[in-house]
Order: sequence, then structure tokens, then C-alpha cells
Amino acid sequence: MSPSLSRRSFLEFTAAAGGLSLASCAAAQSRRRTSGARLRHAGIGVGGMGSTDLDQIRAHAQVDVVALCDVDENNLRSAAERCPGARLYRDWRELLDKERGNIDSVHVSTPDHMHAAITLAALARGLHVYCQKPLTRTVNEARAVSRSARESGVVTQMGIQNHSNAAYDAALQLFRARHIGRVHEVHVWTDRPAGWWPQGVGRPEGQDEVPATLDWDKWIGVAPLRPFKKDTYHAFRWRGFKDFGTGAQGDMACHLMDPALWFLGLSDPLRVRSVGPRPNDETYPLWSTVHYEFPANDWTTRGPLLLTWRDGGKKVPSDLLKELGLEQIVDNGCLFVGEEGALLADPYGKPALYPAEKFGHIALPEGVARNHWFEWVEACLGRGETSAPFEYAAHLTEVALLGNVALRFPHETLDWNGGKGRFIARPDADLLLGAPQRTGWEIAELS
Repeated sequence: MSPSLSRRSFLEFTAAAGGLSLASCAAAQSRRRTSGARLRHAGIGVGGMGSTDLDQIRAHAQVDVVALCDVDENNLRSAAERCPGARLYRDWRELLDKERGNIDSVHVSTPDHMHAAITLAALARGLHVYCQKPLTRTVNEARAVSRSARESGVVTQMGIQNHSNAAYDAALQLFRARHIGRVHEVHVWTDRPAGWWPQGVGRPEGQDEVPATLDWDKWIGVAPLRPFKKDTYHAFRWRGFKDFGTGAQGDMACHLMDPALWFLGLSDPLRVRSVGPRPNDETYPLWSTVHYEFPANDWTTRGPLLLTWRDGGKKVPSDLLKELGLEQIVDNGCLFVGEEGALLADPYGKPALYPAEKFGHIALPEGVARNHWFEWVEACLGRGETSAPFEYAAHLTEVALLGNVALRFPHETLDWNGGKGRFIARPDADLLLGAPQRTGWEIAELS
């Protein structure tokens, strides 16, 4: 079965649970397409991954990049050299106001804490949106973005390019063949954050002079204002700070937990429990382990489906590896454990079936890769649909972010009511589903 059909299965399952029909999910992608023969695009956030997003999108033969925005002048200058004639902005609000009627789409590739504010503003203007993962920094933001995308009817895509790679397509084909039988548990893990960005640290004392090329106030945006510190937040070291990023789980679960929700069609979790260290006041911990329980469905055994997330180098338990005939396993992956064996979905390599001696006769499929960015551009132009629209992306992001909430209550089981978007009898945990908004930067949809 193709990835698009598996997404259809997901929409059917979650639509039934949430009272949203598959037809209305499809309509959310099909009501509004770009009327012209070309897509007039604006890039918001054009450094780091934003630079990659810009280059991928502008490589499409029917895209014209007409405007660019970044709070860092160096990023903006570099992007402008590759997009001659594009109008330049340092404030995304000014871009959206002045370019009204001149653009059809935007990509949002900023630090996590600004995703929701920019995306919601773009959706309100009827613009197609490609937003980097995680879709938002908080659960409440994810639900607001999903709702706004559904109402606007524009074309959306979250930047989880691994979703469109050949490795996951090959794993999906093996999964749909049911080699491992019904699934009873899933293990997802990453080597992040070690060596990628700091976590488990406090706020540094003092402040440094803000570089002339950086608009620090606009970089802070909706987050509480704090002093600038060199080599601490900008350009990429922000991810582990709770005010700006979502830590290892918010970042990598959108890639690695994706096959679990996608292949199995998992709906809202029933409960979540962390057994790792509690975050400090500033950053997420150096490692974490989070256990989820999901309702059973046609792909699982009867009991709740158990999914465990591990980061900071924590991997699959050694006793399970021994049972599968393995001494070691990859540093980032998603392992489905079923009645008849296990399947590894590896975004950076080939899938595998275990134990190897049992499944050695099964040929691995090649898998078909798609261009994740072009898929979105084509959908904006009225040709096809996206595979990671915000309806799905918000759900995936929410599940990951519920793990971050659970980190604040280690060794406690939090029961989740997905229909209401609240924990059951835990108002203290509900407070962590959103975040304070800085005066002057309030998001209307969250007020």
C-alpha cells in the first residue's frame, strides 16, 4: 500500500474518533488552490533549515520567490543573493501586511516558539503554508493551527522530509504485508541532544552586546524577554531551552515517532508517563524515557498499544535486543514489536525484520522517494495532495509535546482526554499545555 493510502487510513481512523469525516479532511486540502500558473512564494526564516527549505522550494520550475524575511541580516543577505529581485524584510508582520495580494504561499522556518504566531497569521490571510517541525511549541498551539488550517482550506505541509523518503516507504510496504503480525509495543529512540545542542543547563548570567546584524527583540518574539548572550541561543543552540524549543523529543519525535502514528493509525493517547529526570527551570533534561498507551485498533493486539520514547542515547532494552538476536541497533529508529517478530523503520537506512533467521527469505522492497517540498508546491498548484498536512502534523506534534509535559511529573501517570484536549483531573498539568505570551505579541487564536 502506498504512503498516501496509509495516510487515508489514518484520517479515516482519527476522523471517526473525532467526529470529522474523511471527506471534510480532504476538502481542507482541496478547497483553495493557487489560481495562476505559478506560485508566488515568501520565505520567513531563511537561515539553517530555512535556507534548505528555501532552496528546495525555489528549485521548482513554477515557483517565484518574491519576498524574504529573517531577523538576522546575514541570513537575509545570503538568501537574497540566491533570489535576485525578492523584496526583503526583517519583520514577518510587515511582510504579511505589505505583500498582501502579492504572495500565494510562505514557508515558516524559525525557532519553534515562533511557528504558531507566524503560521496562524499566514493561514488567516489565506496563504498556503509549509512549516518546519515541530509544528508548534505547545499543545494548545498545535490544536489552534490545526483548526485554522481546516477552516482556511489552504494547502499545508509540515517539514518532516523523512516522511517522503524511500526508507520509510520500504518500511511501510513491509509493515502492510503483516510479516510481524499484530503489534503490541513500539520503541522509538534518538541519540539527541548530546553533541547537537545543550540541555540540562541553566540560564547564563549577565548579557552581551547584541550584534548589529541581529534584531534580538523580534527573535524573542512571543517568548518572555531575556538578555542576549553570545553563542547561547542564536543561531541554533536554542532548541533545548523551554521558552524557545521543544527539546530532543519535540524535535526528533516528529521524524522518528512518525512511522508509529502513520503506519498504525494511532489516535489520541490514553495516558502518558515519564520515568526520566525532571527538567530544570530553563532547559529539558539530558535524557528522558516516556511511556504512552494508545487505544487498540485493527493493527494491534487487544490491550492498549504501548509506545516508549527514549532520547539522550537511551535505546531499546538489552533483553529485547537479545530476544531479537541483536547485539546493537541504530542510533535513531522506530521498532515495531509484534506477535511474530519485529520491524525496524530507520529514516537513514534500510528497514529490517527481526529475528533475521526467521525473515531472511523476505526480499526488502526498494521504496519510492518523493520530494517533500515539491509535493507541497504541486498541491498548491492544484495537482495532488500533501502527505503531512497540518491535520496530521498537529496530531503528531501534540503526541510528542505531551511527552514534554509528562517530564514535569516524573513517575506519575497522566490520563489524557483527547476529545477535550485536557488531562483528566490534573489542572496542574493542563497549565503546561500552553505558554505565556509577551505583551504586544499575543496570539489572538490563543487568547
